[in-house]
Amino acid sequence: MDRLAIVVILGIAVAVLALRYRRGLAADAALGGANEGTCWPEVPAVHLAAGAPCTWLIFSTPWCASCEHVERILAEAFPHHAVRTIDATVELDLGDRYEVKRAPTTLLADHDGNVLERLVGPEAVHEFVYAADDDPAYI
Repeated sequence: MDRLAIVVILGIAVAVLALRYRRGLAADAALGGANEGTCWPEVPAVHLAAGAPCTWLIFSTPWCASCEHVERILAEAFPHHAVRTIDATVELDLGDRYEVKRAPTTLLADHDGNVLERLVGPEAVHEFVYAADDDPAYI
């Protein structure tokens, strides 16, 4: 009987965590990118790379397991863009400005600081990179 109770409790815990995770993903998707109608504030010039047509800003944390991978993927896919990493645990105001709730949250800003895309999670970055192969607007 004790084993059955433990299995039931673990099953309920897994179900609750999965539901919370899905709700978090849905909330991130609802915020959307710049092309989905959300107007994000301009990126401060101090975070933009001079001379680059666009700058990728990756909001990371010290414990982010996928942030370095995302940085590498973006640098390889967009060699003419600059890639910058911002520690969201240090730059709290900047993270709040772009509603960073998960690392990596990635912004693509043009040379004027306008946010062109906002991607949440490594999955969104992968989808964007593969879609960009078919859309020369970002290449």
